[in-house]
Amino acid sequence: MFRPRSHEKTIPLLQFWTWRYALILLVTLVSLGLLAGMWIQINDDQQRFSVLQARAEQLGDSYMRATNVQVKIVRQFQLQKAIAVSTAATTVPAKAAMATATMVPLEIARPIEKYDDFMQIFDMHDKEIATINSRSSMAVPMEVIKTSADPAVLAQGQSVREKIKVNDETWLRVGVPLSENDVITGALYLSAPPEENTVKMNQTYVMLALIIVGITFGGWIVIYLLSRKLTSPLRQLAGAAIQIAEGDYSPTLPMINDVKEAELRQLVASFDVMTKRLKQLEQMRTDLLAGVSHELRTPVTSIRGMVQAVQGGVVTGARADEFLQTTLEEAKRMQKMVEDLLDFSSLEAGVIQGDRKELLASELIESAISPLRSLPAFASAQIKAELTDDALVVIGDSGQLKQILINLLTNSTAAGATEITLAASRAEGGVVIDVTDNGNGIKESEVPYIFERYYRGDSKRKKKHGLGLGLPLCRLLAHANGGELFLLRTSEQGTVFRLRLPST
Repeated sequence: MFRPRSHEKTIPLLQFWTWRYALILLVTLVSLGLLAGMWIQINDDQQRFSVLQARAEQLGDSYMRATNVQVKIVRQFQLQKAIAVSTAATTVPAKAAMATATMVPLEIARPIEKYDDFMQIFDMHDKEIATINSRSSMAVPMEVIKTSADPAVLAQGQSVREKIKVNDETWLRVGVPLSENDVITGALYLSAPPEENTVKMNQTYVMLALIIVGITFGGWIVIYLLSRKLTSPLRQLAGAAIQIAEGDYSPTLPMINDVKEAELRQLVASFDVMTKRLKQLEQMRTDLLAGVSHELRTPVTSIRGMVQAVQGGVVTGARADEFLQTTLEEAKRMQKMVEDLLDFSSLEAGVIQGDRKELLASELIESAISPLRSLPAFASAQIKAELTDDALVVIGDSGQLKQILINLLTNSTAAGATEITLAASRAEGGVVIDVTDNGNGIKESEVPYIFERYYRGDSKRKKKHGLGLGLPLCRLLAHANGGELFLLRTSEQGTVFRLRLPST
């Protein structure tokens, strides 16, 4: 019997799988949380860039419209100046118009004060034209101030997006081209510091982390309770296995109605069947030892007594010859039991190999019936053969196949049969021989065990019984010849055994 060593450290199954599943759940949730955080961050950055670019493009359009207005005002001013010179008119209104024209583009294109935006405008010569802070009170870090425009914006008219690291803060900057009549005339850059939603994003991350921890803890509780429920019958089965290992074949098993899982129900049911079979096999082993002892002791005692009687002169003449004949018969019966044991062991080990050849089914059946008709045990039984085709051929060892039929016929007479029929016919893949009798049949409770070795059924109702190796030996012989022996049907009106054999 195997038992764990006392110094060996073992981990309970429930604890092992609970922590393992909890760790897998934690790793999965953390991975999902990281992916969700990355997706939120990327989505937030894309959204902020899109908003910033939309504002930059709007400011660029406003600036270009204001520039066009300024050009018109300058031209009007120049025209008024020329007229004033020619007419000697006052120049004060003209100077006011010039000042107004200078302020128009930047005033119209100024960023909205509710944003902390910083705008720079460059011309095609990479010269800074204007710098506007939406809030004059806001100090703009030097890292935000751009010294030159990107060539891609000026040359190819592409917008650019970039992040600027300023004092552990991330600023966003967008550059858009300025164009007039599809001709690029400069570039506008709009930079923005982190918005207030950054704090909200951090709160979102904290909330996401708390959710992950909560789900992990809740999942661990669910896994623990579920594992405990699932392993409870397994622990009971483990205890039952220990009981069986200690020789107790009536262990305490879980109530199958309390187990809801189909797999565990099947396991408990199979374990229950196994324990019953083990208990039955143990009982059969005990009965076998008792039976063998009885079967051998009885003839040995009889032989000893009759030999002593003949040797001591207690019986003489014809009576002594009768005693010697009885002694010989008992010795033959003992020899038959020993041979059955040896043959069965050899067949189970695959040692005996028959001489398989083609045989006529009619000759095989006749060779089994002929020697039995003259025996006293078959005097009250009528045996007949039925063949659908006299040319039916089977493949096998004639001696072994004959032994199978003789054993089946002997069992029929032992069951009180008066009519026995051996019918051979062709079937798919070979030939079948049905042995049908009108005996008492086999009890329904004994049917599952009739091919078990050493099983002798209800021995009390039998006047003569062997070691319980007849049918198991016949089945082994059938398998050794490539065939199969099985019970076709049985009832109180009779029994039918079918022997299936290969054919040409």
